[in-house]
Amino acid sequence: MKADTKTLQEVLHGDRRFVVPVYQRPYVWEQERQWEPLWNDVEATAVRLAEARQSGQSKGLDAAKSDREAAPHFLGAIVVGQSPTKTGEVDTRLIVDGQQRMTTIQLLFRGVLDALETAEVSKQVRARVRKAVLNDDEVVEADHLLKLTPRKAERASFEAAMQDSPADAASSTFASARRYFAELAFEFLRDDQVPSDPFASSEFGSQNRAELLAATILGLVKLVVIDLDDVDDAQVIFEALNARNTPLSATDLVKNLLFLKAENEHQDPEALYEQLWKRFDDESDWWIAQTGIGHAQRARQDWLLGDWLIAQLGRPINVGRLYGEFRRWLTDSDTKAFTALQTLNGYADAYEIIHGRRDGATDSERQAFQTVERIGITAATPLFLWLLIQPQESLPAHERERAIAAIESFVVRRMACKAQTRAYSQAFVEVLRSAQRSLQPGQAVVDALAGSPHRYSWPDAADLEDAFATGRYYGPGGVNQDRLRLLLGAVDADLQERSTKAEPLHVEYEQLQIEHVIPQGWRTNWPISGLDQAEKLVAEQNRDRHLHRIGNLTLATGPLNVSLSHDPWAAKRDELQKHSKLELNARLIENEMWDEERIVERGRWLARQIERVWPGPSAEVWGVADGSGAGEVGA
Repeated sequence: MKADTKTLQEVLHGDRRFVVPVYQRPYVWEQERQWEPLWNDVEATAVRLAEARQSGQSKGLDAAKSDREAAPHFLGAIVVGQSPTKTGEVDTRLIVDGQQRMTTIQLLFRGVLDALETAEVSKQVRARVRKAVLNDDEVVEADHLLKLTPRKAERASFEAAMQDSPADAASSTFASARRYFAELAFEFLRDDQVPSDPFASSEFGSQNRAELLAATILGLVKLVVIDLDDVDDAQVIFEALNARNTPLSATDLVKNLLFLKAENEHQDPEALYEQLWKRFDDESDWWIAQTGIGHAQRARQDWLLGDWLIAQLGRPINVGRLYGEFRRWLTDSDTKAFTALQTLNGYADAYEIIHGRRDGATDSERQAFQTVERIGITAATPLFLWLLIQPQESLPAHERERAIAAIESFVVRRMACKAQTRAYSQAFVEVLRSAQRSLQPGQAVVDALAGSPHRYSWPDAADLEDAFATGRYYGPGGVNQDRLRLLLGAVDADLQERSTKAEPLHVEYEQLQIEHVIPQGWRTNWPISGLDQAEKLVAEQNRDRHLHRIGNLTLATGPLNVSLSHDPWAAKRDELQKHSKLELNARLIENEMWDEERIVERGRWLARQIERVWPGPSAEVWGVADGSGAGEVGA
């Protein structure tokens, strides 16, 4: 490895090519964060050079000695590696890191050249700048004229932006950057406030400033060029020097590592990219979109990478060290780059299936994933994905559907019982390992869930009834309102489906509000009377304990919720009968009166309805093993 500080003239003059590998990320630098600061630095450097030359001339120094007093501007580092070429061909370098910087430098030079041509400055100045952008057309082939060759997906738009006749600035980020630099450079050439260069061929005017600007960008703007000949060094340097202004995600680092490894294993990176990675760039808006809540928010592509890696390792991972975990696995497992890319691509298919972007799952399977995702249990996703990628001969469709339904039931019933979730990552990995070892992976999932993975039980009917009869479900110590809507809405949807009288009804349960039957401000319209003071106090405390139990909660539209408000039961019952189309409320208003005893009864009734929607571990549908377990691979 060689690291040298070089001027842009030393880097770019002479016939040479810099190629951005196909697997590098797209060009993402932008005006406010990168282009504008770069131009400001160039302009400030030019002023320093003019002032240094004026000072040197006043001391009787020539231009060369005067320039030593002008501080250069350092753009940072680029990392390049030799690309194999035939003897005598134009030197070609692969940009391992710094493609954002090199691309912007080319657009800067192209914009400055536009300004020089508009200002009609001397041919010599224009030629010096042009040589930083174009190779000699008498030496190189037509498609190698540009110094920089971007990644394949961006090549056409970059080449259009670099033509003599510029493309419309709105046509691409490249064209926009060229226009931006051209306009600022032209303003610089016309600015009489810029100090004059006493050594220029023209004492004043645009020609003077043109020579100053060309001297600045070619001779005082510098790069640290790290030249490599070892692929391992390339990845180490890449990790250390990735752009600080637009940090690389874990997936960016993994992509770079895999394709560098593929190159070292004599694979064709461009073919691999087209076959196994292009999809992520073609649909980058979806893959880089952030999902999750708070500190758990990450790009979808990073979620996919983490879920895939968990399935490979068979253990939870530290998501904060996702890239490090991946690199260690790749080294320890001695997995080939092609194999890793191929399996990751399969998981990407599954990831798109469960998100409804491609076919491959039944409606019930997709609904199960959406329910678990709505509850916020991301730890189950590696298991979902693994099940979806299994071939039919290993996991028949009906067994897969049953296994996925069991995962949904396990998660929902534990949520309904307000059970612990802290160690779900470990629990679901234990289930995954059981499935991976088994000759009957679908049944192995059901059996593992029924066997209380990581001591996390699958609640039975008694657990649900007890929780619903005695637990607080609204407000502090309860469950959030979206989960309450999920439970109550599922009960109503099942009742609607089983109703033989009503026409099919589509209800957007997510839009409904949680309504207390006995209102939270019950003391006004639901007073306790006919008791002495001590008995009344006990009764009031008992009512407060029952107020937020699930048996006292139902669903209503916003307007109906407001109209019901604190009404007594008789008035509330009439309003529900008139305006609510929910079967959930049709069953509720069958009660002539409403009190604490009915709240407990309804809680137990709701638990039995949940049992129908999400069967418990002892349900016949699961066919849970009697302890003998599904056979293991190799047993």
